Amino acid sequence: MTKWLETYRGAVNAWECDVVEHFTIAYYFDRFADATRNFFDLTAEDDRLDAGVRNGPSRGHATFQHELRAGAGFHIMTAVTGMDAVALQLGHRVVDSTTDKTVTWFTEKLALPKALPAATVQRFAALAVAWPGPVAPDRPASGTAARGPLTARDRVKPWEIDEDGTLSLPAHVHRFSAAGMQALAAVGMTAAYMHEHRRGYSTFELDLTQVGRANVGDIIDVTTWVSHLGNSSLRFAHRMTGPQGREIAFLLQSGVHLDMDARRSTAIPDELRASVSKLMVRDP
Repeated sequence: MTKWLETYRGAVNAWECDVVEHFTIAYYFDRFADATRNFFDLTAEDDRLDAGVRNGPSRGHATFQHELRAGAGFHIMTAVTGMDAVALQLGHRVVDSTTDKTVTWFTEKLALPKALPAATVQRFAALAVAWPGPVAPDRPASGTAARGPLTARDRVKPWEIDEDGTLSLPAHVHRFSAAGMQALAAVGMTAAYMHEHRRGYSTFELDLTQVGRANVGDIIDVTTWVSHLGNSSLRFAHRMTGPQGREIAFLLQSGVHLDMDARRSTAIPDELRASVSKLMVRDP
């Protein structure tokens, strides 16, 4: 069997683009979820393996190296990049179908069902390839997330539930994105600022750790703080909780202050930096 499989092929719809005029990060995660399930189908392990992989803790790490904008065609290549008795690691490469250039790298480490047959573990281990993309850094998931102010609050809707019966990957990331916009507005990077100055916040790395489940009707809160401030870069740390403060997920979101016309990073102005420092809690 070919070790890298094409697990998705499609295009960026105009309505899937965000305020900085490129493919919204939550929709990348929608496609990653499809790619993972398609990988299980294509390797004939759908129900035996897929039924339990998202019921335990998981971690996904994405590095966005080049933009995809409205109308761009792309495909995803997926392979096993690690396997042991308790976890499966998949690697996804998002490829621009026109240039054949990898534009985004994504790895996800998924807890395995306890009853998974040893033969299945061995077969997937035999498919493993070396990961050619960026390596996820070794850093804590939660840190001091509880210190941040409230940046999102809503409820889980029925249409946000995926095939596992819990809150979907893109639904997680949509909330974190909204929390990021609230945090940006709090430090002065408001909608008016972005439109007047043609500036935006462009994410180049996401590190998502899921530790719990969210179900239909659950109240969802997100708190956010700043863990890094560079010349043009800014890292948000988000914490998602459910009823009674039950922890659901953590996200580290790294991005840059973007010149939307030049399509490159530009220095964060001094007037914003002073406000950002008030939300700053450095990584432990």
